[in-house]
Amino acid sequence: MSRKPLTEEELDALVVRSLSRLPSYAPGRAFGSRVMSRVQLPQPRPVALYRRTRAWVAEPRRAIALAATYAVVATVALAITVPWLVTHSPAIGLAYDWTVARSLGLVREAAIGFAGWAVSSGMAGLVRSVPLSRPQAWAAAFALTAGYAGCAVGLHLLLRAPRGKHAPVQLQA
Repeated sequence: MSRKPLTEEELDALVVRSLSRLPSYAPGRAFGSRVMSRVQLPQPRPVALYRRTRAWVAEPRRAIALAATYAVVATVALAITVPWLVTHSPAIGLAYDWTVARSLGLVREAAIGFAGWAVSSGMAGLVRSVPLSRPQAWAAAFALTAGYAGCAVGLHLLLRAPRGKHAPVQLQA
């Protein structure tokens, strides 16, 4: 080996060659993905608020209360808006009057047709011949009422939440 001074290019080549011989300590290609999978970034504030509200509303009692409140508010709004529109808008008032007259005419025609059918088929005589003061009529009415109440209680028992099974429920977003 000689002690000759090296030019800049030769010195650069020597340094690069020496560095390329060193062992590599770089992380693998999947290292960044593995690290980032463990990092939990906070959710944006609107998303967190939306999820918190959704979980709060998902409780059955609150959901029923909100649905009932919505129904009442919508009914009150319609009860105020529709009469105001009918009285203040001539076109809507005319359409409303025509619709009511047409509907009442259809109901009248249907009632007359049903009454004619009941008389001609003998249904009116059959209904007239049933004595309502007999104990059988009262027993039939009681049986119908008891059957209806039994069905309502059965539906209540079938549709209620299970008791004694406290399993936590987590909502998926």
